Amino acid sequence: MGSLKALTLASAVALAAIPLAPFPAAFAADLLPPPPQLEPPPLRGMVDEPVGFYMRSDIGVAAVSASNLRSTFTDGSTLASLGAVDGPVSVGDNYILSLGLGWQFNQWFRADLTAEYRGSASYASSVTYQWGTALTNASGCFPGSGLVCGDQYSGNVKTGLFLANGYIDVGSWYGFTPYVGGGIGLAVYQTSGVKDLGLYPTAGAFGFAPNYSGTNFAWSLTGGVAYAIAPNLKLDVAYRYVNMGAFKTGAIGCNYTVAGSCHGEIQSFNMASNDLLFGLRWFTPVVAPVPVLQTRY
Repeated sequence: MGSLKALTLASAVALAAIPLAPFPAAFAADLLPPPPQLEPPPLRGMVDEPVGFYMRSDIGVAAVSASNLRSTFTDGSTLASLGAVDGPVSVGDNYILSLGLGWQFNQWFRADLTAEYRGSASYASSVTYQWGTALTNASGCFPGSGLVCGDQYSGNVKTGLFLANGYIDVGSWYGFTPYVGGGIGLAVYQTSGVKDLGLYPTAGAFGFAPNYSGTNFAWSLTGGVAYAIAPNLKLDVAYRYVNMGAFKTGAIGCNYTVAGSCHGEIQSFNMASNDLLFGLRWFTPVVAPVPVLQTRY
């Protein structure tokens, strides 16, 4: 009994001798740090652009301008020798269907390749003739006579446009990303159904040109704005100016050949367009690989 009391007293003294201060510190060291404060994603301000591959699809309308009408002749004639003057030329508006593939390199720069079909548009031009005098011009179409001789032309033009484009995205705010850019490439065109209708004094005379196809260097300048509908989808609205070079017709054959009246005329004119485009861009963002942790033994 005495031994048990002695053992109990020794145990109590030993426990009292152990410092109590380290215990709270040890427990605190074993606890995890408090979790970081989670902030909601910003609803306004700069937005990072997704980096990686994208596809695009656009539709649009084209306000086409034709200028600098020129005529050449297969028989060696010239406008000066015929006393002729090229009149105005016009090409109607048309629609645009476009597809493209591109890459967003970073939040500032992207590039893509586009192929588009520009729907058939009507083509019209005219050439007038006034030369000689009352003695030398039996038709009476000489300057000051009050009569104008000539031809009216009509037909169709359709174009395929293939461009390599580069763009600078100037930043994103509230989901909107304005940008500027430009492109170079090829315009593949065809003039078809070209008809030459004679006016006074050969009213009723007419001619036709065979279809003609050609390829020109083309370039463009563009500016627009994109809106992020979803993290990987953007709505794109853009204005673009595109210069497509000189378009030609085939050589015109005539049904009226008295006194060498058919000269095998070939017309050419410069083509440009002011385009309004609406499109979508689908992104496949590049995902950074998750680093693999290796344990060493």
